[in-house]
Amino acid sequence: MARRKPVVLETISFDNQSLAHTFFQEMLQRYVPGELVSPEDTIHLAELFKRHPSYPAKVGPGVNYFEVMPEKFGSQCFCAVLKDGTKEGFSYKKCVTQKGN
Repeated sequence: MARRKPVVLETISFDNQSLAHTFFQEMLQRYVPGELVSPEDTIHLAELFKRHPSYPAKVGPGVNYFEVMPEKFGSQCFCAVLKDGTKEGFSYKKCVTQKGN
């Protein structure tokens, strides 16, 4: 049996990574590329983003808002639109596991 690795954010907690993965996967699937993430979802997504292994480099001048952007092979990912207008796509999976690649 796999070890339970809780995922604890300021706004929500999960007993294990699988539950967190499912929660954010379902959130992503509610949107289409180009759509802004709702204020309700942004609350949790902003906290998840802080767990990204490259967060300090990705956050730059700070996040203005989140949107969904197209990814390879017809998939999509979350994107932080920074205060300077640049966009940083990121994997919610990396944020959940806190592992690079």
